[in-house]
Amino acid sequence: MHIEKIIKFYFLFVMILCSTVAVGADRNTQTFMANVLGFNSVKNSVIEIDNRKVDFSISREKNVFSVTPGGTNINMMKISFRTHDDEMMLNSLKFKISGVISENIDNAVLKNGEKVLSEGRIENGYISFENIAYKTDKNSEGLVSIFIDAGRNLRAGERIRLDIVDPKDIYVIVGGESFNLKTSFPIKGKPLSVVTLRGWEPGYTAPKKAFAVKK
Repeated sequence: MHIEKIIKFYFLFVMILCSTVAVGADRNTQTFMANVLGFNSVKNSVIEIDNRKVDFSISREKNVFSVTPGGTNINMMKISFRTHDDEMMLNSLKFKISGVISENIDNAVLKNGEKVLSEGRIENGYISFENIAYKTDKNSEGLVSIFIDAGRNLRAGERIRLDIVDPKDIYVIVGGESFNLKTSFPIKGKPLSVVTLRGWEPGYTAPKKAFAVKK
């Protein structure tokens, strides 16, 4: 009797294990785990620039998962790249705003460390960074970050994401020549959830009528 139970539990365990592996291998499930369960996976890809290659990755700042309406200087995403053949210059970037209307993002800047490389232009559902002129040497990693100021009209439950939807949205110069990127598009960024602060959390501002006393 005990042997039969052990065999049944063993086969049940094997079935659950196989199902978990199969589901976990699915890209949508990985995205769910990264965004909902808090895992901070990084999308890495090797992008061809004609006969040259650039290592390219998009990631989210560690421990940054949400944005509050009216929040400022929020690290939206990090972009890293490395060229193996020659020096590279990043000249412009353009992102489609997904999940919220563009009017609810007040400001955007592109930085390398504390240095502001470009002020973002927000219009027609896109954020554009022009005249970046950020250079990296051969075999050295380049790293830029996008910071935003969130509008006060953002609603809890919305999710902000920045996507690169067209090869022309990334303009780079490698070895003095300009190239278009050859990869699968869109390149989707990591979403941040819009949340509202609770009364005991730092930065909370009570509504004006919250302490109104009836006469």
